[in-house]
Amino acid sequence: MWLSVLKFQRQRLHGAIRTVTGRSFRMSSTPVTAAAKDTGQQMQPAKYERQPNVLRKKLSSVVPGSVNLQVLGAGANGAPSAVYLFTDQSRYLFNCGEGTQRLAHEHKTRLSRLEQIFVTRNTWTTVGGLPGLALTIQDAGVRNVGLHGPPHLDTMLQSMRRFVVLKNLQMQTIDSTVCGQFEDSILSVESVVLRSEEQPEKPVISYICKLKPRPGALNLVKCVEQGVPPGPLLGQLKNGQDVTLPCGKVVHSSDVTEAGETALSFVFIDVPSLDYLASLEAQSQHYKQLAASELTEVALVVHFSPPALTNHVEYGKFMDVNFSQCTQHIYLNSTRNRFSGYAAAHRIQYQLHQLAPQVFPLLAESVELQQSCPSSNLSHSLKKTKLEEITEADTKSESKDAAQETDQGVVSMTSFHLRPKKGLDRTLESKLTPEEYVKEIHAVPGVSELLAQLETETKGCQATDDSCPRIIFLGTGSCIPNKTRNVSSILIQTAAEAFMLLDCGEGTHGQIVRLYGRERARQIMRQLQAVYVSHLHADHHIGLIALLTERQQLQPEPEQPLLLLAPRQIEPWLQFYNRQIESIADAYTLVANGELLEHPLTGEDVERLGIASMATCLVRHCPNAFGLSLTLRAQHEGAPIKITYSGDTMPSDDLVELGRHSTVLIHEATMEDDLVEEARLKTHSTISQAIQQGRHMQARHTILTHFSQRYAKCPRLPSAEDMQHVAIAFDNMQVTVEDLRHYHKFYPSLLAMYAEYTEELEQRAVKRELKQERKRKLAPT
Repeated sequence: MWLSVLKFQRQRLHGAIRTVTGRSFRMSSTPVTAAAKDTGQQMQPAKYERQPNVLRKKLSSVVPGSVNLQVLGAGANGAPSAVYLFTDQSRYLFNCGEGTQRLAHEHKTRLSRLEQIFVTRNTWTTVGGLPGLALTIQDAGVRNVGLHGPPHLDTMLQSMRRFVVLKNLQMQTIDSTVCGQFEDSILSVESVVLRSEEQPEKPVISYICKLKPRPGALNLVKCVEQGVPPGPLLGQLKNGQDVTLPCGKVVHSSDVTEAGETALSFVFIDVPSLDYLASLEAQSQHYKQLAASELTEVALVVHFSPPALTNHVEYGKFMDVNFSQCTQHIYLNSTRNRFSGYAAAHRIQYQLHQLAPQVFPLLAESVELQQSCPSSNLSHSLKKTKLEEITEADTKSESKDAAQETDQGVVSMTSFHLRPKKGLDRTLESKLTPEEYVKEIHAVPGVSELLAQLETETKGCQATDDSCPRIIFLGTGSCIPNKTRNVSSILIQTAAEAFMLLDCGEGTHGQIVRLYGRERARQIMRQLQAVYVSHLHADHHIGLIALLTERQQLQPEPEQPLLLLAPRQIEPWLQFYNRQIESIADAYTLVANGELLEHPLTGEDVERLGIASMATCLVRHCPNAFGLSLTLRAQHEGAPIKITYSGDTMPSDDLVELGRHSTVLIHEATMEDDLVEEARLKTHSTISQAIQQGRHMQARHTILTHFSQRYAKCPRLPSAEDMQHVAIAFDNMQVTVEDLRHYHKFYPSLLAMYAEYTEELEQRAVKRELKQERKRKLAPT
């Protein structure tokens, strides 16, 4: 009888949990639309707002059965160092550098249930991804997030308010130097503060996390002896709660349950430089006590420290002395971590490479991977490493195996299972499969023949490697990054040893590193002499801080500061960062875009770039949005090359006048043609509008970019005749003026390669048209 009663109670309990979880899952992925608000449908938003609180209350007393730690970014090749901890109920993020949101999107890591973010430092390497992440989780329905870390996180968020508009998301900042303990029903997080004698005002936080142990199995015989009646009290006792019987007797959970599991602990350590090492060593006793405690077992240490520290003798000695041989270590930022995790970018690049190797070169990251470790990150199945109960006799061999596993380095989706305790898991690690990428497109009927024909038509048409100017697209998407299109950034090689950037979205520096390799990227950073920011939407300038700090770290330092052309309104943000976070004032010289409206920039400042003049105009997007025209010293067919960049804009007469007789127009084309009304409301251009702008200004070639992220591969294009002098941009595409003359020859092969994708876009367009037709019929006359 008791067994059947208990089984019934378990079914009721777990059934309720599954029901609540499923309901929250659906609602968290369905943001409230403006249309619903306008039509007065208030019931759904109200229920939606309450739902996370109801879910949290229902599950607050339930110890999760699954707890996994997942590496989002391993710090390789411009990728961030970020770790995602997820349980049955909640999600936690540790550090959030640039590109975190993109990696989460690529690897289908749901952010809609994120509740707490912990950062170790208040620098761009750990918080640079917060603006993009905040906008993403706000759209996913998250309403409250705790942000834990060093001081000034609140003022940093406040200073971002001009370009990161959080209408529905509340980010509560917690200064971990003041409030050193966080605890919920799943785990407790203790903050360990490290300070440098040279910079005591800039603390660094390490975190000690302890999981709440799962209670042991309920002993029904003992329940009968204690007089516990069948019903909900059994479930409370099983979940570790003490109960009071109707007669007033208190029954403790520990009296009627078997022994519970040993609580697991895991530690995040960040020591940014040798200046902080003494502070870490001062905490030695604290870590020793943690490792020696019988109440908890330290299963894992995650290192955010740079390689210069993790390879230091004293750092290694600290780990050996304070943690047992059973503890495993994951080193983010290690030189052994060779793959960034952005596999989708490599996939599309391998495929486009079949069209024109010079226009779509393979990323240096993939070439280096094949040369240095062909078996580690290229299509290779890696085994699970289980951490079983270790006897003294097995300790040495087990620790040796664990060391060998972590010596391989880690990549995105390396996991560590804390509950059930399975340890390191490499089965889902992100890796490249180049042969599959190429086979995928050749399997499409007719593609191989079209590629062979294209090769014949373009033979001998390629530009030489030293042709200038060369236009390199680092980001061709809008709003937020997706798997294949990063946000706006265009690198222009204006002379043999001079580069300029047009806009600088999140992850721009990482894109350069992955495309060119670390050594060549350092050369480009040194030769980069100007950055132009068209307007202050986050997707056009969030990558600027990382670019400035990377350039400052070059040895020897560049002779001249970076020439920054941007709206004057960017100044308060840069001044705040310089004053409160890191010194960057000497890294740039600001020239306001508005100053170039009447007086184009000429002279020595631009001549060293191989540019004769720069001029701007106001465009129709947001306040202080500008278009840019560059007149280069390089010539094409006897005339100076002129490049015009629209930034974000609706069709603009002023831009047409500014770019009159351009050699190349780079124009945004956010929407497809039948979304012209949506483009107007969002002050963007459609594809045909952008092409028409090029015709009006009599530009020789037009390149379309800044596509909506709904067009991950190829957008819907107008007729072949309209595309005769028009190119569509892809990430990591590089073109010269000579290449643009032949770009239209790519379209038959390109459209055949992605025929299934373009057909899907056509079907969506038909559905939209049918929906609009129904609305027109139902509209009152």
